[in-house]
Amino acid sequence: MPKHSKRARSASGSEPASTAAPRRWPSRRRTAALLFLALTALYFCNFRLRGAGDSLPTRALPFSILREGDLDLDEFTWTSLPERPWPYYIHAQGSEGDRRFFSVSSIATSVVVTPLYILPTLWLAWNDIPYVDSRACVIAVVMEKLAAALLAALSATVLFLALCALTTETWALALALLYALGTSTWSISSQALWAHGLSEVCLAMLCLLLPRRSRSWQWIAAIGIVCSIMVWNRPQMAPFAAMTSLFLLTLDRRVAIPLAAAALVSGGALIAYNLWALGNVFGGYGSLGHFSNPLLAGLAGLTISPNRGLFVFTPIVVFALWGIVEVWRRGDELRWLRYLTVALGAHVVIYAKFDEWWAGYTYGPRYFTDVLPLLFVLVAYGLAPIWRFGAVRVVATVLAAWGVFVQAVGVYAADDGWNREPISVDTRPQRVWDWNDLQIVRSLDNGFRAFELLPVMVDAFADDVPARLVELRQIDLASRVELTGMPARLRTGESAKVRVRITNLGNAAWPSFSGQGLLDIRNLVFVVQSWQVDGRQIGGLGEVELLPENLAPGESLEMEMPLVAPDRPGTFDVEFRVTQAIDGQRGIPSLNAIRARIAVR
Repeated sequence: MPKHSKRARSASGSEPASTAAPRRWPSRRRTAALLFLALTALYFCNFRLRGAGDSLPTRALPFSILREGDLDLDEFTWTSLPERPWPYYIHAQGSEGDRRFFSVSSIATSVVVTPLYILPTLWLAWNDIPYVDSRACVIAVVMEKLAAALLAALSATVLFLALCALTTETWALALALLYALGTSTWSISSQALWAHGLSEVCLAMLCLLLPRRSRSWQWIAAIGIVCSIMVWNRPQMAPFAAMTSLFLLTLDRRVAIPLAAAALVSGGALIAYNLWALGNVFGGYGSLGHFSNPLLAGLAGLTISPNRGLFVFTPIVVFALWGIVEVWRRGDELRWLRYLTVALGAHVVIYAKFDEWWAGYTYGPRYFTDVLPLLFVLVAYGLAPIWRFGAVRVVATVLAAWGVFVQAVGVYAADDGWNREPISVDTRPQRVWDWNDLQIVRSLDNGFRAFELLPVMVDAFADDVPARLVELRQIDLASRVELTGMPARLRTGESAKVRVRITNLGNAAWPSFSGQGLLDIRNLVFVVQSWQVDGRQIGGLGEVELLPENLAPGESLEMEMPLVAPDRPGTFDVEFRVTQAIDGQRGIPSLNAIRARIAVR
């Protein structure tokens, strides 16, 4: 239970005095270390690729900083895309022949995690491995997952230490674990290098530092550094830096000058970088003209919509609402927390007004991820005083268990299927209110999909001829295709499954993994299925399946492909052919193919 003086407890009458003896600091330190290690292992070991375009430059930039000594991304494969405009996650600067590429997302997370990349970068350099090599792609993905896991685990550990100063160690550990496993800290922050992970670390640090009120220059400097990193990493967190500065001014007005100097230096540096790399003051956000969404509609969508609502995906934080009331009822000792609740309100309003308040292709309420440490501090003040009631314990336990279950579904089963089909959520955001098509249920239907990366990771280092993301010749795609379970007859519209065995008869390894998912399929090798009549392909029929792993010369693999009959009867040929993608519309087909005749009735 949150700690207060006996006088304050008696006055409020909202909670009994705690009789638990405080534990010694060494025990707390060991608990924090074990918590950090256990969470890092759990976050890392699902071996799934859950990143998005926003995280690709963040994953790559540490290599560029260490290997090239610069902040651009010129050396990476996605910057050679022939399409215009460029992918949304990079900014192209300059003219043809003298073009440089920069991350649209903040570079703060990349800079912070760069030391983790020193050994992998040295290994790539010593072995002269280019970034188009499958081994480099795997290392980049592994490093992103490791860095994201470490940041998420660090935020939970810092939150645990912050809560220890506010409540008993038992409560602190329980809430830290619930924060770590029952929120998007697990399903989002720990899975890819979005900016949310570092934001959570910074906010947890503020919750650790602000209650101390030491008023020393070291204390103020530490808070100033945390606030600067927070805003550099995610400018939307500026309300927390501003309210923290106001709180410090109420303690000692003499900090006004150093605070103003710090704001000018850090803010000026951020603006200078944005102008230099991205060509405008607001960086990747371009302007502030993206806040026209109706406030109440945004608030409802962010909190209670079935496919994006915070209280649906992490319902335990409903107790944070009462926690806010408790914080404003308490004595002056919680003034620092009152300032942060004002910033929290501003944060919610910003995203409720944001035109893309549903956060694009994601799982659940991504925009609340940044503020989860503060929400769980508020949960401590909202839940602990009423924990003595049996009904509250039952409800809180059920809500907590539901949150952990939902996040586990996100980590081990979710993909972008719900976001893309039947129509993109970016095209029709009203889908977040569809109770008949729940993202949680659709994700659960995918089944357990952990360890997807393991075969790719092992294969990348096991093959004598490593796959490279380069354009192959037709002779390199020489193949043998064999079918098992091919039906001779189907009814119109009927579906079946076919086992396809592929053997690489060429001299080059076929790449199937770039670490970029469907965002960039160039140079990846697929099996293309097409339906034909008299040698002419029927448009709109057939399947395209990516090889499940890289395929070295002489190797074979088996994969399952769906087969859906046309809606009209007739006799058809179904062709299976290995093809390397050039872009989303064109490819390099193998000269070899196999055809099977099917009668559709």
